[in-house]
Parts: sequence; structure tokens; C-alpha cells
Amino acid sequence: MAKTAVKLGCETVQIFSRSPRGGKAKPLDPDDIAKMKQLLKAHDIRPLVIHAPYFINLASIDEAKRSYSIEVLAEDLTRAEALGAGFVVTHIGHKHPDEPDGGGQALCRVIDSLNQVLEAYSGPVKLLLENTAGQGRELGSAFEELGKLVHVFPRERVGTCFDTSHAFGWGYDLSDPDKVDQIFRAYDKHVGLDTLEVIHLNDSKMSLGSRRDRHAHIGQGGIGLEGFRAIVNYPGFKPDMPGIMETPKDTPTADEDNLATVKALRNSSKHGK
Repeated sequence: MAKTAVKLGCETVQIFSRSPRGGKAKPLDPDDIAKMKQLLKAHDIRPLVIHAPYFINLASIDEAKRSYSIEVLAEDLTRAEALGAGFVVTHIGHKHPDEPDGGGQALCRVIDSLNQVLEAYSGPVKLLLENTAGQGRELGSAFEELGKLVHVFPRERVGTCFDTSHAFGWGYDLSDPDKVDQIFRAYDKHVGLDTLEVIHLNDSKMSLGSRRDRHAHIGQGGIGLEGFRAIVNYPGFKPDMPGIMETPKDTPTADEDNLATVKALRNSSKHGK
């Protein structure tokens, strides 16, 4: 991973510490970790971000599944610390089909799950809750709902990750540069820009408000180049905000092309100045 990140010219990087689909995690190799840390430090690639497995559902009504989600997430925080990562990003989970809209009971289960995770892991790695597109009754799509969760916990332990494709899928129109400021002001009001530690930069293959999560290359989806220009240059973010692309790898140069696109948009006006 570190060698690939250096070759691509990455400035930050996100990985899985284990299979994102499930199964027992492989032990970490201390020698491999040491070489990775050396490479990342030498090329000033930071922070290292870990993404938790996709199957995690902190709102599950099945106690066995919820307990396993708690166990895996706590373990990923421990693995992240060993890897030298600063953050673990996790999807929150989804309501049961029989539960009404509003998600009150489901949110309570998530809060209880997160409390158990933080009891099991007390180290320095910060847990980040990611906004969702609302697909399959997912929680955390609306800023108000995400805020209800993150505000329960100490800021030094729990923060947020903002995914552009997910936000667009829910209905936040990031394709309009004039609306980007309005959207992030709403995020600040309900969630807090001070909680935001990582941005996932993904265009969307789906239409605005589709509640579908399908990523596209930067500038080639519904958000478009001007939307991303406004996003990557938004002045309200913390300095050196890490941006992670989870874009398709459908050509041999897909990663290089997306990186070049984003870097070209950075510090540029609408007219390219």
C-alpha cells in the first residue's frame, strides 16, 4: 500500500485493516508495519485512515450481529493504533424494515453500541461516523440525524467523515457551486465542521436524491467538476483536510487520473486562475 501511495503521489491514504466483507482478521506483521510507517513518513503521506468493514451494523436488532459489529469495530480501532492511523471511518448501520421513519429506537441502539466500543477501546485513534445515501434504510443520511449521534460523545473520541456521493444521493445538491456553502453551513449547524476530520471525494453515477450509493470518477457524475472545485476549495474546512477518493478502478490509470483531476481543481477559481 505504502509503495503504491508513493508511486501515485498520494498525500493521504485510506485502507482496510482486514477484509471489508468479513472473516477473521489476519495478524499484523510488525516488520511490515515498520516499513510502511517509514515510507509514509519519508513522503509526508498523512494521515493514515482505516475504513471499518462494510458489514458493521451498530443498529441491528439482532443482538448477536450487533455484538459482533461492536467487537469488530473495537478491534479495528486497536489495529489502527498499531498501524499508526489517526482515524477509523465506519458506516453506522440501518433501521429494521418494520421500524418507522425517524429512527429513534435505532439511534438509541447505535448510541449504546458506540458506548460499548469506546469502553472496549480507550486509545488515541478517533472514530469517525460517515454520512450515508439513505440506501436500504441507512442511518446518518440527514445532517440532523448524524448530529444527534455525534453530539452524544466527546469530540476527542468521535467525529465525522463526509462522503460527497452519499450526500448527493440523499439530496444535498453539491453540483451547484452556489449551494456548496449553504450545504456546509447546514452541516456546521447540525453536525459541526469541527467534528469533520476526513472527506470522501466521490462523484455519483446516480441522480440527486436517488438514495443510491454508486461512485463515479471525479467530474464524470452528477456532482461534476465545478461542484468539486467548490468542495475542495471550501474555506470553512480545517487546514490540510484529508480528501480520500473511493472512485472506480475500471482503467489502468483510473487512480492517477482522479488524483490529477482533484489536484488541478485545488486552489483554482471557476475560471482556472
